[in-house]
This record gives sequence, C-alpha cells and structure tokens, in this order.
Amino acid sequence: MSRGKYDPMRHPVRSSGGRLFKMNLKHWGLMAALVVGSNVATHLVFNSGAKAEASVLSRASVVGFNSSSSFYLSEKASRYIYDLAGFHAKVKQVSRRLDIPEEWLLAVMHQESEFNPGVANFQGSGATGLIQFMPMTAGELGTSTMELARMEPIRQMDFVYEYLALVRERYGDFKDLTDLYLAILYPKARGGDYCYTLFAKPSQSYRQNSGLDEDKDGRVTVSDIDRHLKRKYPDAYRVSKQG
Repeated sequence: MSRGKYDPMRHPVRSSGGRLFKMNLKHWGLMAALVVGSNVATHLVFNSGAKAEASVLSRASVVGFNSSSSFYLSEKASRYIYDLAGFHAKVKQVSRRLDIPEEWLLAVMHQESEFNPGVANFQGSGATGLIQFMPMTAGELGTSTMELARMEPIRQMDFVYEYLALVRERYGDFKDLTDLYLAILYPKARGGDYCYTLFAKPSQSYRQNSGLDEDKDGRVTVSDIDRHLKRKYPDAYRVSKQG
C-alpha cells in the first residue's frame, strides 16, 4: 500500500524520550532548503533521463525500428525480425514484382521458417532460411545455405525473389496460395490435380513432410497441402489476386 508524503506540520517530530517538541525557525529554514535542493536535483535527473530516452528512441527510428508496424502475421515475425517496417516494405516490393498478394508470401515464409532467416530444417534436409533453400538451390542462386543463414532477413528477401521469379518463368504465374507454396515445396506439382502425390510412406521425404498429411493416409497430396494452408492461414487463403 502506498504512503502519503510526509508533512512535518501534521506529524510533529518526536524526541528520543517520546515527548513532542516544536521546531524553531532555524530548523524550518534548513528543512526548506533541503526540500528545494531535493526538488531541483530530482528535476535535473528526470530531465536528463528523459533526454537520454528521447535520444535512444531517435536513434532507433533512424535504423528503422518500428515496434508498432502491423501487417499480416507481424506479431509472429517480430520474434525474429528487428526492423519490421523495413521487412514489410521489402515483402511488399517482392510481392508486387511477383504479382502476388503480400499475404501469400508472408504465409509461405511463416510455414517454412516462422520468419527465422537463419533456421535450418530440423529434419536434417539441409534446407535453410526464410523459404528453406536447399543447398543445391542456394548454389544455383549464387550463394550457399551458410551464407543465407548469416544474412539479414531484408537481404535474404532478394534471394526469395530470385528463386520464385525463376519458378514463375519456368511454370507460369502463381494462381493462389497453394500454388505459391507448391512452387517452394515441389514445383513439379504445380498444375497437378488434387490427387497428385508429392511424398508417400516409407520415404524419407514423407517423414520430413509428414506434418502436411492432413488425412494421415501415408501420402502428402496437393489436396492435403491445400487443406493444410486453408486451416492454418485462412485469411491469406481467402485473398485473391487483383486484376
């Protein structure tokens, strides 16, 4: 419980013997000087602290820190992305160049890496980064998984664009969220019917992707992937391309 400020006029000081005594003018003058000095010191300390805090916030804004930046899945991205505003601007730029909604791109990156640009596939496939670049794919793009793991997320987005642009060039424009995810996971499955099987038991590739097997029948089909994305990212799933 908080206590009120001590008021010497309402709470007279007691002597060691317990008897009340009155302060003379000299005592009151000394106490007033102490109170004024304390207030001045507090004012100086507070202002100094406020200026220091303002300076820190100013420096943070210069490097792009923006804790209030809001976009699809931004709360999840904030676990690994420091410059949310800069990252979002880059995502929008890449999305425009690929002619897809930014929500699709954000959803597939979260699906693959939860926005951790340095994460390696825990199943041991060797895949790394925002969209889990395989070592061979990284090499074709002129980099390596080791280099990708050390990159800032905004810089890594350049390689996300380069990869997806190559897939679009080879297989055509991206039609929906599922089609975009297939471009990352298994490009040859793009355009296949819902029964198309990507992975099946007892293969290692199935074990590495068994979480996508929605009906748990031992096969990961295009239908499984479509249902998985619809369940996990309903807002992004409903977004359609403009025009």
